[in-house]
Amino acid sequence: MKTILFATDGSESSKHAGEMVKEYLKAWPEAELFVLYVTVKENYAYDLVSDAVDHHENKIKKEIKQTIEKQLYSEWENRVHFIHEVGHASTTICNVAKEKNADLIVVGSHGRGFIDRALLGSVAHAVLNRAELPVLVVR
Repeated sequence: MKTILFATDGSESSKHAGEMVKEYLKAWPEAELFVLYVTVKENYAYDLVSDAVDHHENKIKKEIKQTIEKQLYSEWENRVHFIHEVGHASTTICNVAKEKNADLIVVGSHGRGFIDRALLGSVAHAVLNRAELPVLVVR
């Protein structure tokens, strides 16, 4: 295993997935980790309140990056890379995985939203169906 893509939205489920990622970094000392946060603008009334959305998304991005730094940088700083993209979540995750030639995608089982709290979140489900490589869904 050379490259892992960990897609996070900062949810509790994503934090659990981050703990699992630690185990993979220990098991594969040569592996690089790309941590991806995707801003999904279609979740917002972006045309009406773009400044507020941008401010909110920047806050979330900063919180996620700080969490990742605390969780992973201390041991693996030279192997962990944070990426922020804007787009449709599952499509962007799969595209970044392909661009980075990832061997594995790691996602939480459900995200921040009410709808994503179903048995399996809509993003995790879509990634499972779209990805051309193994996907680990962590509860």
